Amino acid sequence: MPGDTTGGPLAATGPTRPSEPSAQTDQPADGQVPVGLRARGARRAAEVRAWFPGSAAGHLWGRLNALDFVNRGILFAATLLLCFIPFMLAVQSLRGRGDAAGLIRRFGLNASAAEAVRRGLTSPHNTTSSITGLSWVFVIMGGLAAATALQELYETAFDEPSRGYKDTPRRLAWLLALLAAGTVTATSQPWLHSVGGPVLFALAAMVGATAFWWFSMWLLLSGRRTWRELMPAAIATGICWFGMTFYFRLSMSSTITSDYKKYGEIGIVFALMQLLIAVGVVLIIGAVFGVVWRERHASAAK
Repeated sequence: MPGDTTGGPLAATGPTRPSEPSAQTDQPADGQVPVGLRARGARRAAEVRAWFPGSAAGHLWGRLNALDFVNRGILFAATLLLCFIPFMLAVQSLRGRGDAAGLIRRFGLNASAAEAVRRGLTSPHNTTSSITGLSWVFVIMGGLAAATALQELYETAFDEPSRGYKDTPRRLAWLLALLAAGTVTATSQPWLHSVGGPVLFALAAMVGATAFWWFSMWLLLSGRRTWRELMPAAIATGICWFGMTFYFRLSMSSTITSDYKKYGEIGIVFALMQLLIAVGVVLIIGAVFGVVWRERHASAAK
C-alpha cells in the first residue's frame, strides 16, 4: 500500500549489494594444496628430472643401477659369509685365537655381544685339530673365492675383462696382505687409543682403509689401472668405510644382542649379514665413484 514503509516485497528484500567472492575459490579445502603451489611443485619436479640425468649424482646413480649394486652387494655378502668367514675362523684358530668375536672386535662389541658371537660362531674344540689334509685345501679355496668375488666386483666396476685363473697368485697375495693388515690393525689399535685418543684413531683408520683398498684395487686389477687413476676410488672407499665402521660401532652390539635373544644363534648370522652387505655396498660405491669422477673430469678436460 502507498505509504506503507514497514512491509512489502521491496522492504523485505532490501537494497541489493555486490556479491562477495566465495571462500572456496580463494582458500583450498582442508588438506588440499593450493592450485598455484601444485603448479610450482610440478614445474620444480620437472626441472629436477631434466637436470638430474646430466648431473654428477645422476651419473653415479646410473652407474650403480647398471651394476645392480644392491643385489650384487647381497651376493658378495653371501660369498663372504659362506667362504671368507670360515677361512678367517680357521686362520684365527691357527694363530691360537679361537675367539670368533675377534673378527669384528674393531666394531666395538660390548661384553654381552662378544659373548653371543663367541657362543654362536666358536667351536668348543680346537679348530686345527679337526681341519687336516684336504680340509685345509677347501678352507684356502674359501679365501680364494672371497678374493675372486672382490676381483670380479672391481673388474665389473672398472669395465675390465676377467683374466681367469691367471690371477690366482694375485688373489693369494691379496689374502696375505689382508692378514698382514689385520695383524697391524689389531696391534696398533690399543696404542692409538692410548696415545691420540679417538681423533687420532679415527684419522688413522680412515687413512689405513684408503691405503689398503687402494692397493687392493691395483693388485686385483692386475695393474691395468694406474695408481693415479685409482686414487679417487680409494679415497671414496676409505671415507665410506670409515662411515660404515662408525655406524656399526654404535649399533653392532645392540643388534647382535637383540637378534641373539630373539632368534638364538641364527640371529648372530642375521646381524653379521647386515655388516657384510654394508661392506659389499661400500666397496661398490667407492669403486663406481672413482669411475664417475674420472669420466666426468676427462670429459670436462676436452
